[in-house]
Amino acid sequence: MKPLEDRPIKFWPAALSLRSMRGRIALLLGLAMLPAGAIAMQVGFNAASARQAAYEEGLSRRALESIATERRTIDELREMLRVLATTPALQQIEAGDCRDWLSEISSRYAYIASISVTRDDGRLLCSVPASEIRVIPDSDLRRRARGRDAFTMGYTEHGVLSGLPVLGALEPVRDGDNRIGFVGASIPTAALTDLLERSRMNNAALRNARAAIVDARGRVIAESSPKEGNAPPLPSPDQVTSRFGGEPVFLRVEGGDAVIVPLYAPDLYAVMSWAPDQPVWQRVGAIVFSIAAPLLIWLLAIGAGWFAIEVYVARPLSSLEAAARSFARGEDVTDPPALLNAPSEVRSLRRTLAAMAKTLRGREIRLVEALGEERALLREVHHRVKNNLQMVASLLNIQARAAPDESEAWGLARAHDRVQLLALAHQRIYSSGELRDVRVDDIAAEVARQLLQSRGQAGKEINLVMELGSARAGVDRAVPLAFLIGEGISAALDALSDAGPVELRLTLHQDQDGATRFAVDASIDAERARAVGSGARLIDAFARQLGATIGRDPARPYMLWAAVPPEQEPVD
Repeated sequence: MKPLEDRPIKFWPAALSLRSMRGRIALLLGLAMLPAGAIAMQVGFNAASARQAAYEEGLSRRALESIATERRTIDELREMLRVLATTPALQQIEAGDCRDWLSEISSRYAYIASISVTRDDGRLLCSVPASEIRVIPDSDLRRRARGRDAFTMGYTEHGVLSGLPVLGALEPVRDGDNRIGFVGASIPTAALTDLLERSRMNNAALRNARAAIVDARGRVIAESSPKEGNAPPLPSPDQVTSRFGGEPVFLRVEGGDAVIVPLYAPDLYAVMSWAPDQPVWQRVGAIVFSIAAPLLIWLLAIGAGWFAIEVYVARPLSSLEAAARSFARGEDVTDPPALLNAPSEVRSLRRTLAAMAKTLRGREIRLVEALGEERALLREVHHRVKNNLQMVASLLNIQARAAPDESEAWGLARAHDRVQLLALAHQRIYSSGELRDVRVDDIAAEVARQLLQSRGQAGKEINLVMELGSARAGVDRAVPLAFLIGEGISAALDALSDAGPVELRLTLHQDQDGATRFAVDASIDAERARAVGSGARLIDAFARQLGATIGRDPARPYMLWAAVPPEQEPVD
């Protein structure tokens, strides 16, 4: 198990990767539901926008209703000046008669601070309150009235006749198509403030609102304070002037909302601010819910599709995969519970898999039986070959004992050793039960002991020391390799037969690349050794058959080393 710090950190489960069926299905479901999700999100945005539009429309309606009194006052002032300006006798009225007439009108409209009639050059003809005939100083209101040549309103910080901050209004007076002067009136800003206060005092819905009347420059002409609660501040002049228009305008201010409503565009506007009807978190929560609800529905639709595919497709297929793995391990294939509610196609595939597994299991049993028969037959063959070889070896041994000549007896004894070595190799093959490869180190040890015992009294003076590592070889190479080792040991025994007590060392090991290396050597002076006979030719013959490399020392006839390369894989 890997240490915890060596394990890779996975931020995405492998079952949902794009390489898996579940991951691809999840991606396809997401893409398939994407249009519906987009529509649902758009519906949510539209609902939030509609809610906001309804809220803004409600505030605008309340603002329009709240300034109804102020608007009637402005309309009444404009209508009065229009009537005066269109009176034909106004141009012939003398100063005294003019004051009497204007005084009657002024007494009818108590909120009017002054009324005046002036010529186009600014010369005052008559006024209430009375003033001497003179030229009125030019002002921004008069310049705008001359330029517009129509009814004009504006704020004057210091009224010419009343001396008070007033809202002035001018209406052109015409003689035919020519403008000859203006008739004007003014309302004190204090009267406008009282008007704002009274209208909010009588309307409970406006008690927590702040209202003001502003001119075209954004200057506050009159302002009322909230009667209940704390209303947010009014928008700044820059905010107000940038949003002027002919329709109510909604804008955000610190701590609430505001509405700009035209009283007489583009000269006069009403501005109102309210604290929000709901806490900010409720309003934000409502908007978030309007957007999140369709998104949640979209996710639920994806989840429902995912659940259906997981239950009716992914899990049954995973169960089939698990069953196939169990069959591959040689286990019995059973019906998992996940397949009980699987679609008929998956259950049919499961039955097909079970039938295929049963067929393959039957074939596997027959193959195992045939392999067992083949193993038994091959073992029997090797056993019979071993028996026959031992019979031949016994005949050679009998013949060697009966040989009259010593050299003939020695040759028959060597033939007996070689046949016995071959029989030993076949015995090891069938007794090991292996059909592909055998333990070469076991064969080498047995060959060395058998050859040493066959030498009789001479073999007792030789101390055999074996250093054998684990080594294996194919059956086809085991026999020539056993002969190669046996001939090397036999040659060493021949060379050491008259040397007296001596130590014979046999080493064998197998490299990681599969090469088998062995060596035969003895601790003896070279002068005490005899020359090697015909065994050297057999050693070279077996070496060529195995592709081995042989090493000898001419001064030491008992010494031999060999390197046998690994068996080459057959090329198709």
